Amino acid sequence: MFFNSYTSSQLQKRDLIDSFYLKVVKASRNKSFYDDLLVPDTIDGRFDLLILFSIFLTYYLSKCGSKGRELSQNLFDKIFLDLDLSLRELGAGDAGVHIKIKQMINLYMGRQKVYCDCLKNKDFNKLKKHIIKNVYRNVFDFGNSPNLLVKYCEKIFFEFESKNEKYFLLNEFKFPKYK
Repeated sequence: MFFNSYTSSQLQKRDLIDSFYLKVVKASRNKSFYDDLLVPDTIDGRFDLLILFSIFLTYYLSKCGSKGRELSQNLFDKIFLDLDLSLRELGAGDAGVHIKIKQMINLYMGRQKVYCDCLKNKDFNKLKKHIIKNVYRNVFDFGNSPNLLVKYCEKIFFEFESKNEKYFLLNEFKFPKYK
């Protein structure tokens, strides 16, 4: 196992990160995204939504000074620790897990760079292009679904943008309802 700031952090901080992570997972598992917005209900589709929503949270945490950046790193580490465990539960061996996690981290980092740039510049058209490229990459007939997912992302953005650091650092944040 690799060094992980989540596992080496204090229990109280881990509880906070676990709560952050559960909120991200809950948002990304909303059945409406898969049923109504045609996000593939596959490992890849679930990974892409988990990453999309976690990047929103880490973007805002990183704007909360050194404590927020530390929590953002802990959340990142928690996500990949959980993905590592999930791959092992699916039967992947040590070497396979290492390779797959490395690939997933690279995917995350690429998406993080682009999504954060979109958020920083309030460029939701660019965000839509990347959501189509990433979330809908294996969907050929997605209709208006990317537009609706981007509208939800805008809703998250404007909800989070209006809040102060305490909202994030004290775990008061919540993802807005999709439906």
